[in-house]
Amino acid sequence: MKPHLQTTIWTLLKGSASQREIARVTGIDRKTIRAYARRFAEEQANSPGVATGSEEQTPLSR
Repeated sequence: MKPHLQTTIWTLLKGSASQREIARVTGIDRKTIRAYARRFAEEQANSPGVATGSEEQTPLSR
């Protein structure tokens, strides 16, 4: 798939567009959109996220 279409799919998924809506806008099959949505969800689950400060912190040495 062309990179600009992949970017479009990621952007629409991040914007909470439905898979059906993305398929309609891009002309890409819903099953393909579903596969990209799953990949996107996996990447989000594996990303480190925001630090909450709950982990043990070591004082800075001077």
